[in-house]
Amino acid sequence: MSRPRGQSGPTELGGSSTIAVTCVMDGRCHSVPDEELAIGITHRGGQYSAVCGHVVTPAPMVAPDGDPCPVCAERDASHRSRRVRRFRR
Repeated sequence: MSRPRGQSGPTELGGSSTIAVTCVMDGRCHSVPDEELAIGITHRGGQYSAVCGHVVTPAPMVAPDGDPCPVCAERDASHRSRRVRRFRR
């Protein structure tokens, strides 16, 4: 797992914040919802579903973050902007 970075804003998978996790399989840094981390720990042996749908096998925490996943970045940004608009009314 890469160094966790909280990213504010809702996601498709539960409406909470996400954590940046670098995957050893594709080398990209994916956005993983907080709830998914808890589910992955208890039921999947440490694999997590990112907001893009990729199943992340985390890299060691000492590894540098990979390049951001463009799909995760787009989905996180679109949900964040929708939430801001919804709560500004």
